[in-house]
Amino acid sequence: MRKHVLPDWLRRLLMRSVGHRYYSLVVTVIAFAATITFSFPFVAVLIPAVLLAPRRWRALGFWCGVASGCGAAVLVEIFQYLGWEFILVRYPELVHSEAWRVASEWLQRWGLLAMLVIAGSPMPQTPALLFCALANVSTPGILLAVGVGKTVKYLFLAWATAHYPARFVRYN
Repeated sequence: MRKHVLPDWLRRLLMRSVGHRYYSLVVTVIAFAATITFSFPFVAVLIPAVLLAPRRWRALGFWCGVASGCGAAVLVEIFQYLGWEFILVRYPELVHSEAWRVASEWLQRWGLLAMLVIAGSPMPQTPALLFCALANVSTPGILLAVGVGKTVKYLFLAWATAHYPARFVRYN
């Protein structure tokens, strides 16, 4: 299994907040921020978060999935606002990547159902969101598709982490 290392500040934040009732909210905000910035895979936070509070796996999986859906909707709106030219200048390699090709083919063929599958899979969703923004796919549709896909994915990962922690201890 690949080893993901949390930054020290994020690890300290999780450790300090785990004993408080707002722990799920802290992790949910991290999920939202990770989706908007696409700076790191949120699963690298979800698994340690569930290992720290295994009884909260349902709340963590559900609310983080909803937050990812909201973050994806905001990201699509940002991409639409910035426009095609700005994105091509900043991320020229994105349009030529394999993930872009696969995402655009799937989205053209199956629409938002493809976005739901991409969100629930290990595939990177940012190229698909960029394609959706440039194709003017409805933002509420994106929110629903990504929200449902990520919620199913995160609930499954949270359940597996809470019930089989020995498999995920090395992940942290």
